[in-house]
Amino acid sequence: MHRLVGLILGLSLTVLATAQSGWNWPAEGPKHDLTKEKQAYYKLLMSTDKWNECWSTVQWLYTNTPDLHESIYQDGPKIIDNLLENDFTEERANRLRDSLLWTYDMRIKYWNDEASVMDRKAYAAFKMYYKTPEEYALLRELYEKLYSFSSSEISDFNITPYMTMATYYYKIKPEEMTATDVLDVHTKLTSVIDEKLAAGGDKKKLVKEQDKIDAFLNSLGDIISCEFIEENLVPKLEANPEDVNTAKKIFSYSLKAKCSDQPYFTTAGMVFFKSEPTYSLAKALADKFYRSEDYTKANTFYAEAAELTEDVEQKFDAKMGMASVASKLGDKRKARSLAYEALSIKPGAAEAYNLIGNLYFLSADDCRGGESRVKDRANYLAAYEMYQKAGNSKQMEAAKGQFPSIEEIFNENYEEGQKITVDCWINESVTIQRR
Repeated sequence: MHRLVGLILGLSLTVLATAQSGWNWPAEGPKHDLTKEKQAYYKLLMSTDKWNECWSTVQWLYTNTPDLHESIYQDGPKIIDNLLENDFTEERANRLRDSLLWTYDMRIKYWNDEASVMDRKAYAAFKMYYKTPEEYALLRELYEKLYSFSSSEISDFNITPYMTMATYYYKIKPEEMTATDVLDVHTKLTSVIDEKLAAGGDKKKLVKEQDKIDAFLNSLGDIISCEFIEENLVPKLEANPEDVNTAKKIFSYSLKAKCSDQPYFTTAGMVFFKSEPTYSLAKALADKFYRSEDYTKANTFYAEAAELTEDVEQKFDAKMGMASVASKLGDKRKARSLAYEALSIKPGAAEAYNLIGNLYFLSADDCRGGESRVKDRANYLAAYEMYQKAGNSKQMEAAKGQFPSIEEIFNENYEEGQKITVDCWINESVTIQRR
C-alpha cells in the first residue's frame, strides 16, 4: 500500500514538473491527457528499473508525439543501454541497437545541435560495434561525419575510438580501409589534437590521446614506409606543389619511416613551413640542410627558427646552429659573434665556449705571422681559455700541448703570466703559459 501511494505521488509530481514551457503538448483533450500520463509514467518506470515496460511506454510517445520534448530522446539511449544488459535474442538486441542510434537521429531532426548529438551518436555506436566487423563501415561513416565539424565540437574521448576503428577495419578489410585511409585518419586526429592544445585544452589528457593513436599506428608495423611515401604521396605533391595537406603527410610520415634523407622530405617540409611556420619545423629543416652541407639554406632556417620562439633553450639552439654554419663557411669572426649572441641568451653555456675554442684552435694558419713562435702559438692560449670556461679538460690538454715552450718564451724576451694580444681576427688579450 505504501509503495502504491509512493508511485502515485511520484507520478503526480512528475506531471507537475513537466507542465512548463518547452514542451509540445497536444491540444487539450484525451490525447493531451494520455501523453502527460505516458511521459510521467515512463519517468517513474526508469526510477524503478522496469525497463521493458518503460521502453514500450516511451515508444508510444515516439509514435504519437515525436516532437514532444528533447528529453524523450535523451532518455531513450539510457533505457536501451539497460535493456541490452539483459539476455535477449540477438535479433531483439540488434533491433534495440538500431533504435538507440535512431534516437540520436530524431534529436537532430527535431532539435538540431547536430555536432553535439553526432558526438554522442558516434561514441554510442563505437561502444556497441567496435568488435563487430560487419558494422565498421557504419562506424567509419559516423566518425567521418563527426570529424567534418570543428575540433572544438569533438569530445576528447572521441579521438582514440576513431583510430581504434580505423586500425581494426584495416586489419580485417584492407581493401575497404586502405593504408592511406588509416594514415589520413591519424593525420586528421593529430591535427585535431594540435588545435585543441592551441585552444588551451587539457594538455595531459590530449598528450595521452596522441600517445594512444600513435601506438595504434605503430602496431600496424610497416604501414608507413619510404616506398609507400614515394609511390602514393610524392606524385601527388609533384602534381600540385602547393598541396599543403600532402606536404604535411610526407613530412611527418618521413620522420616516422626514417626517410628524412630523401629529397622529398625537405621539399615537403618547405611547402609545409610556408603554410604553417613553426620553430620545430624550421629547426628540423635547418638540421637537415646542415647535415647535407647545404649551409645557405641551413642558415636561412636557423634564422627563421630563432625568430619563431621565445623559449631560451630553443633560441639558443637556433643561434648556435647559425654559428656552426658560419664556422663551416669559414667566417670565424661571424661564427664567434653568433656564439656570443647565444651566450647572451644562455650565459655560461659550454657548447658556445667550445665552439669559440675550436675557432681559435683551428686559426693557426690564419694567425701565423712567422716572426714570433710565441705569438704564432697565441691562438692556442686563447683556445685554452675558452675550453676552460666550457669545462672541457680534454681539449684544454690538446691546446696546452701546442703552447710555446719555456725556451721559446725566454728566447723572445717574454715571461710566463705576461699578457699579449693575439693577432689577426681573434684580437684578444691572453696570458702566456708554457706547454
